[in-house]
Formats: sequence, structure tokens, C-alpha cells
Amino acid sequence: MAKHRSEKTGLPPGSLVPVSEDPEVDTTIKVFVYNAEEVTEHCAVAPDKIDVGDPATSVTWIDVAGLADLKAINAIGERFGLHPLLLEDVLNTDHRPTIDEYQDNLFVVVKMLTMDPESEDVWSEQVSFVLGKGLVISFQSEAGDVMDPVRDRIRNNVGRVRKKGADFLLYSLLDVIVDHYFIIVEDLGKRIEAMEERVVVRPKDKDLLDMQALRRQLIGISRQVTPTRELAGRMNILPSKLIDKSTRRYINDLQDHTVYIAESISMFRDQLGNLENTYHAGLNMRMGQVMKLLTVISTIFIPLTFIVGIYGMNFQNMPELNWRYGYYAVMALMLAISLVMLAWFRRKGWL
Repeated sequence: MAKHRSEKTGLPPGSLVPVSEDPEVDTTIKVFVYNAEEVTEHCAVAPDKIDVGDPATSVTWIDVAGLADLKAINAIGERFGLHPLLLEDVLNTDHRPTIDEYQDNLFVVVKMLTMDPESEDVWSEQVSFVLGKGLVISFQSEAGDVMDPVRDRIRNNVGRVRKKGADFLLYSLLDVIVDHYFIIVEDLGKRIEAMEERVVVRPKDKDLLDMQALRRQLIGISRQVTPTRELAGRMNILPSKLIDKSTRRYINDLQDHTVYIAESISMFRDQLGNLENTYHAGLNMRMGQVMKLLTVISTIFIPLTFIVGIYGMNFQNMPELNWRYGYYAVMALMLAISLVMLAWFRRKGWL
């Protein structure tokens, strides 16, 4: 059940209170210890059972899923010397993406975005990273994430991750999260293009609802991507001894990706705005066409109604009433007037 920040009111700084965490989700700890030659992987049943490698010769990744077990989270913090405020931010799963520098480590918070293929809803989950010497600790609310490609690279010794340090592992994890931003943004772009084709050809009421839903999604994604772009930029220039100079080139590329995604979202929002204007313009044009048609019909029936009104008067001296062909003559006159007016309206381009 979701909790609120107001429940922390009056508590000392660094108090561990989960803000939005499902208590039924168990806390699991997976550990990778690797270098260029070998890799070991195990699940730790408790924080004191975590086997870490020598930071001078290997990299240790401690992957924590599920934040309901406060004792386990606190024990991890005590074992690795994590600041109480850092652990507090780990549990505040509505935290804004950011990067903070502590004495012996860096703390990074990002939002992992995933899209439901059926409902096309975008889900956001906070992932927190702690970078230390030869160590990366990741915290996330639930099991299951987008970081399996990095795990496979470590297991199969693919790419540079096994040959690099902990800072490159952190970059790799951030990079795979940002890569999923691309997937979501590209899907949104395709949906906007398809909607644009529908709106231009024949707009429907449902299209306006779809545009509003897309706008809400774009606003929600923008709230996560914009601070992530700032995070990457700050991380690139942060004078930390934990980030090697060679890794900063990759972080710079990560920053470029976040800038591109942020600009794409901004462009899509502008495109949606233009699409809404097109929708309303098309709606007004259709309404104008209907009004024009009604005006033509009304104009044609004005003289016809006038004629019917004349012969509807109850005067005795109306010679046409006794004329044998009077009815047919009046009908022919009304038909002629209608045809002449239709021809005139067509010539003017109203029909």
C-alpha cells in the first residue's frame, strides 16, 4: 500500500520509512563479482552473506530488488558505510532523478520507464545506484527490470564491461535504462504519425481523447527525462575520483542521448498541439460545410414557401384555383425556381 511523505513528519533525518512500497514484495539480493578473466554470481540470503571481491582487481555489483525489508536495507548501509540520508532517499521512491556526491561514493537516482504493449501505458519505477571503489549497489522497488542485457554481457564477457571498472558498469546500467526511453519515444512518435493521418483524412471524437491521453503521457515522460538529462550533464563534469577519464567519454554520449530524447518529446508535444489545431480546424470546416448546405436548402425554400403562402390564403377571387392546369403550373414554377437556384449556387461554388 502506498505511503506518503507526510508520515515522515517529525522523524529525524535519515529515518528509514518507505514512501511507496508494497510490503508483500520480498527483498532479494543478487551479487555479481567479476573481472576480465572470471565472473561469479550468487544470491545472498542476508546482507552479511554478501561475498564481495577485491576492489583493486575486480568489480562487485550488488543488485537489490524489493525495499520492504528495512532491516536488510539498513544492514547493507551499515556494511558498506552508506550515509543515512542516502538510504532515506533510496526508500523515497518518488524522488526526482539526481546525482549526489558523498565522501566515499556517488548516489544516482533515475527512473526506469517501461510500456505495457497491450494498454500502451507507460510505467515508471525508481532505480537507485551507489558507486563506490570497485562497487556498484542498485536498489529497485520490484523484481524485473530492463537491465538483463548488462547481466548477459557480464556473464558472457561481451563488450567492454568485464574489462572496465565499476564506473563503466554504472554507465552501462544507466545507458540501458536510457535506451528504453528511445523505445517508448519511438512508439509514441509512430502513434502520433498514425493519428495525424486519421485526423487529416477524417477526424473523429475519439481522436481528441487519444491526443489528450498522449499529451498526458508526454508530460509524464518529460518529467522524468528532463532531470535525467541534467543528471547526465552533471555526472559528466563532476570532479569525482570514482569516475575514470575514459568513462567520461561514454557518459558524454549518454548525455547526448538524453538531450535527443528531451528534444524529441518537446517536438512531439508541439506536433500534438498542431494536430489538435488541425482537428479543430477540420471540425470547424465540416461544421461550416453543414451550415452552408443548410443555408442553401433554406434559401431555396424561401420562394417556395412564399408561393405556398400566397395560395394558402382564403380569398374567393383567385382565378388560378379554378384553372384546370393551375396545380401543374404552380408545381412547374416551383421546380423551375429550385433548378435555377441550384444552378446558381453550383456556379458560385457553394455546391
